[in-house]
Amino acid sequence: MRLASSVLASLAVVLSVALLPARPLAAQGSSATLTGRVTDAASGNPLSGARVSLIGTAAVATTRGDGTYRLGVRPGTYELRVTMIGYGAERRPVTVAAGQTTTEDVRLTSSPVELQEVAVVGTRASERTVTEAPVAIDVLTAAEIRATGRTETAQIIQSLAPSVNFPRSTVTDGTDHSRPATLRGLAPDQTLVLINGKRRHTSALINVNGSIGRGSGMVDLNAIPATSIDRIEILRDGAAAQYGSDAIAGVINIVLKQGAENEILATLGQHYRGDGETIQLGTNYAVPIGGGSLQLSAEFRDHGFTNRSEPDFRQQYFAGDPREAQLTPEQRINHRQGDADTRDIGGFLNYANPIGESGAEIYAFGGVSFRRGEAAGFFRRALDDRTVRALHPNGFLPLIATRINDYSGVTGVRGAAIGWNWDLSANYGRNSFEFNVENSNNASMGAASPTEFYAGTLAFQQLTFNLDVARPFEIGFASPLNVAVGAEFRRDGYDITAGEPASYQHGGQTVLDGPGAGNFAAPGAQVFPGFQPGDEADASRHNVAAYLDLESRLTPMILLNVAGRVEDYNDFGSTTDGKVALRIEPTPGIALRGSASTGFRAPALAQSFLSATATNFINGQPFENRTFPVNTGVAQALGAQPLKPEQSVNLAAGVALTPVRNLTLTADYYRITIDDRIVLSGNFTGTAIRDYLTAQGFAGVAGARFFTNAIDTKTNGIEVVANWAVPVSTLGTFRFTGGYSWNENEVTRVASTPPALSAFQETLFDRVERSRIEVGQPKDNLLLSGSLTAGPASLSLRTKRYGELQEFGTAADGSLDYTQTPKWITDFSVGYRFAQRVDLTVGADNLFDVYPDRRTLGNATTAGINNFGIFPYNGISPFGFNGVYWYTKVQARF
Repeated sequence: MRLASSVLASLAVVLSVALLPARPLAAQGSSATLTGRVTDAASGNPLSGARVSLIGTAAVATTRGDGTYRLGVRPGTYELRVTMIGYGAERRPVTVAAGQTTTEDVRLTSSPVELQEVAVVGTRASERTVTEAPVAIDVLTAAEIRATGRTETAQIIQSLAPSVNFPRSTVTDGTDHSRPATLRGLAPDQTLVLINGKRRHTSALINVNGSIGRGSGMVDLNAIPATSIDRIEILRDGAAAQYGSDAIAGVINIVLKQGAENEILATLGQHYRGDGETIQLGTNYAVPIGGGSLQLSAEFRDHGFTNRSEPDFRQQYFAGDPREAQLTPEQRINHRQGDADTRDIGGFLNYANPIGESGAEIYAFGGVSFRRGEAAGFFRRALDDRTVRALHPNGFLPLIATRINDYSGVTGVRGAAIGWNWDLSANYGRNSFEFNVENSNNASMGAASPTEFYAGTLAFQQLTFNLDVARPFEIGFASPLNVAVGAEFRRDGYDITAGEPASYQHGGQTVLDGPGAGNFAAPGAQVFPGFQPGDEADASRHNVAAYLDLESRLTPMILLNVAGRVEDYNDFGSTTDGKVALRIEPTPGIALRGSASTGFRAPALAQSFLSATATNFINGQPFENRTFPVNTGVAQALGAQPLKPEQSVNLAAGVALTPVRNLTLTADYYRITIDDRIVLSGNFTGTAIRDYLTAQGFAGVAGARFFTNAIDTKTNGIEVVANWAVPVSTLGTFRFTGGYSWNENEVTRVASTPPALSAFQETLFDRVERSRIEVGQPKDNLLLSGSLTAGPASLSLRTKRYGELQEFGTAADGSLDYTQTPKWITDFSVGYRFAQRVDLTVGADNLFDVYPDRRTLGNATTAGINNFGIFPYNGISPFGFNGVYWYTKVQARF
């Protein structure tokens, strides 16, 4: 029996008790307004950035520069909570009357030992601090986000959370433009991303080349402007029973700013080697509307490309060409290994406002982002048969230029009726990924070939409707039993639009000279042949879901959460999952916690319907391979089966300690087993495969690959987080954060290769792909961070140790394997606040200019693992390979 079955049976019994008549704990009535001012108790100075909330409601605000706040609420009696890092939390009852404005000023007492933020992710009861939760949660605060020099949301999360990895893939087609992040060493699509507690749509891109996360999709975190974010909550626990598909590794909930102070900011930065210039401009503006507010944010980010490639000492021209001897080492730097050139512009809004005298509230949030990117492929030499020498006499570096547009919007109404709090919402998101190829040619068209091509567009849309209702009941426990019930309808859509004919067609030309003279020239745009009409897709699916979530403090020291969820998909059927989480605090300051849950991840539509032709380099040689949908004849001839959901079991146990007032410590162990993980098969190529497919009636296929539920995996891990703060004489307050993450991934099963392909077992899932899952990410990470605040001055020092990782080569004897030893990356910044309005920060990321270990296997005549010595670094490096980055940041409030 799966855990979910027993969980749901228990839920039915408890719910029957819960639905008995009980005293509702929520007030009802018309609208009201709560305002006030938050100040420092000692000095009387206003405190900006304090978080003001009403427990049990969605009402939340951040104090402005003058310390004021404003909340639109239903009339009634509530518990007001005001928190701010470095100050003791203030909690008090407040009563607001219908149609009136109530003023409640709050004075906070300085207390550097107060380190904990509250989180809403992982519970449908009241928000709570991370040590009060029965599962592992991180909260990245606005102050921590501002203290980093990073401008991309994914990089910010990685720098502050030890369990998150964000490798810097390079020369991997679309993945260069939209890179995936991972949690707990699992796949990018095994983490659910929420915004304000609502599901975020994924990118249209699926990663199909040699990057971490190959074969999976992801949410484009960098499409969410960092300037719009108030805080980031990371639930490090399986949560599919609570939130649905994808939440196997955990959940990242991004909370947008609301009622925040007005500001403008600018960041300028550059790498020490003179490239990667970055400009970030952002603004936030809050507009009071009725009893609520509209928060607007906008951001522009321009990040220049970086290049760490080495000279290409291979022969560039045909024998006897005098140009070969004239090339200098600098002129032989013809590749580009590094960050893509990207320009992002985007904006978000966050709105909430009471509806007349109804006691309900309307809300909306969402935004748009537009990214224009440019990244390079492999250089085509002048002697290459794929080079039209009439167009590119010295060879050419083809570029992939992308246009990524992202739209999202959530609107809803929430309120209370007959004692139940309810929330009805609609959520739409769309991501389109347009491919263009520049500085290239279609060799089969000869001199008539264009040099720029439109190669096609991928698009993903998601429409979700949610109804959530919750009510606390007094049934004799130490705290009310919170009963949450909900339903969801979701529709996903996936489209592929073909490129222009010149991007994929065969023009009929032959190679004019060289050893290949007379052979048919390669068709399609070099670096990225366009999607063909036969690749076009218009696929969709829908699912319905229902959940039940119960939570209560059974006794003063025992907190219990039980949840169950049923989902039904129109394409692969139903799944049922459950979760139990328990927290026991036998004595104040010491708590034991644990959870057990089942989870699932539905196959992405792109994994079922992606069809494309791509150029892959194996041992330095190009191969044109086709990615076939699993429902096509070629894929089925190779053994492909319809995809089914991944299934997981998560177990966790830990401890949360507060041994003294100025120290908190959490330690958690977890074990995640996943059955039927979806991966992209290896490339089935070679004469034997071509002959086999021809015999099956599929002539002309040079190579093939497809998505498959090929493997089972097991992940064991340990995570430790510590927070400590102490006054430092008269200087101010020193705060320390430490985090350690260790995990071990193991592939425990590989599906049998179909009998007809028994000689190709390693092609279905070879040792290279195994290495990406088992050893391709750091086995452990250690984060040490300290900050000192002294009046208007501040100093931050953070160092992170990235553990060992490996890249396996194609040689079965391991002679092409590469190991990257552990590296320490240190960030430093110093800041000063002028006149309480303007912050100036100067800092350096990767202060000591640390690089990964160089890959040395390969030279001008041997491909090795570094592309003939041209690519000294590996894109799986978690901290990239750009070296030190210097920046200046200015933030002004108004």
